[in-house]
Amino acid sequence: MIGALVLAGGAGRRFGADKRIAALPSGKSLLEATVSSLSASFEEILLVLRPGDEVLASALSQACIKLTCVFAPKATLGMGHSLAHGASLVSDWEGAAICLGDMPFIQPSSFQQIQLAFFESELEAPIISPSYERRPGHPVLFHHRYFAALGALKGDQGARRLLLEHPESVIDLALSDAGILQDVDRPSDLNRP
Repeated sequence: MIGALVLAGGAGRRFGADKRIAALPSGKSLLEATVSSLSASFEEILLVLRPGDEVLASALSQACIKLTCVFAPKATLGMGHSLAHGASLVSDWEGAAICLGDMPFIQPSSFQQIQLAFFESELEAPIISPSYERRPGHPVLFHHRYFAALGALKGDQGARRLLLEHPESVIDLALSDAGILQDVDRPSDLNRP
């Protein structure tokens, strides 16, 4: 089974407020829209939040039955800690798509193409890295063989290091979806088409 591991424990300082609850033109919050998009394509979604986000977790869990929320104790120390915490909890997954909570503009077909590339790969432990116009995007899908390495990340260290360490396992999947590059850093980013 392939699951979505969603990182949403950051402070979002550049946004100026808690961007996770900021409203999109659709009326949904940023994080709600991201989770909703993922729920159409993944059997399980693990959302990594920071301690103190219990009210947010409760609201999102009621809206999505596939969602499990966890709280990374060291989330404030950087994305690596959130990713490590989440990776330590999904040992039964065959693969994990590492998703960012502020990327609601990815097309569901992109999630499906990433998973299809994973299952059709002849590599023993593939890493599917999507790109748009030769620029790497999200989510990156990791075979469970890399979960221990993901679980050892710290600070602001993301998973990109693993792609550099295991180039023989990386499949670059070119997609025609600019959404795989579009995160939300500022309020003006909420109005992307």
